[in-house]
Amino acid sequence: MDTENQEMLITQLRQKVEETFGQEIKTPKDFENLSLAVSDCTKDYISATTLKRMWGYLTEPVTPRKATLDVLAKYVGYKDWAAFTQEGPDTPSYSPAPPVRKSGLSRVFLVALLAALVCLIGLLLLRNCRMSNRLTSITDSLKTVNADKYVIRLGQTFSTYDDYLQLFGITPDDRPWAQPLPGHPEICIWGPEFHNAHWHNDGNPDSLMPTITEYWHVEGADPETVRLRNIDHYTYLRYRKELRVTFMKGLRDSTFTFLGLYSMDHQLSDTNRIVWQRVAEECDLTHLDYLEQLRR
Repeated sequence: MDTENQEMLITQLRQKVEETFGQEIKTPKDFENLSLAVSDCTKDYISATTLKRMWGYLTEPVTPRKATLDVLAKYVGYKDWAAFTQEGPDTPSYSPAPPVRKSGLSRVFLVALLAALVCLIGLLLLRNCRMSNRLTSITDSLKTVNADKYVIRLGQTFSTYDDYLQLFGITPDDRPWAQPLPGHPEICIWGPEFHNAHWHNDGNPDSLMPTITEYWHVEGADPETVRLRNIDHYTYLRYRKELRVTFMKGLRDSTFTFLGLYSMDHQLSDTNRIVWQRVAEECDLTHLDYLEQLRR
């Protein structure tokens, strides 16, 4: 497929997505809501940042990955991107997600519907004389479901690099243990090994590593080589102000454990070793732009 034809088809796909979503995608909140809608419909996650790049909201030029196009094609009613390009945007292979109606009264209607549902739940709970306790339980359950789906928390485990990198819109390459967050080169998705023969990552595994002391040392290596390697590493990171979203392998078993967000502790770090300090225990996948503020 030539570039011009692909660009035309991508433009048509964006239009179909907006038709299915029920409105034009213009604001950061629109992209966040579209990310949630796509995830709810297809059970596949596309970050708001990836959608911003595809819609041209962000300035860096990038061609959407096939995985992204597959998910969006599925959202508008096709099996995948290939089916969209072959069948044409007007002949979906199966029913797309139901569009959101564009109506000036839609929000009022939704609020009224929600109020009616709350009243119905309240009446049912009163009928069983347990309204207060059950409402609390329902609220807590909803919070847990939403949080577990879009927020990574301290201690959560993943089997492979791909299992967590795909949450950030990253396809693993030959360096899956250290990948920049798309659009944020100073934010690193870091997957170190707890026991590594070259890069040591010391800390307290019982409390899930509130600090990680990182340094390079190989048994039998020339001391001067070791010294220069650690100096270069410190010098590079000292002025980078890097934030690391950390998944450590081998902390408890062969899986990757999410340890939180880390930045360098400049007071404890020196040319011999880097001390990373945990600054947050959660990562909100729907608001990744906030990581830049945390980095600064």
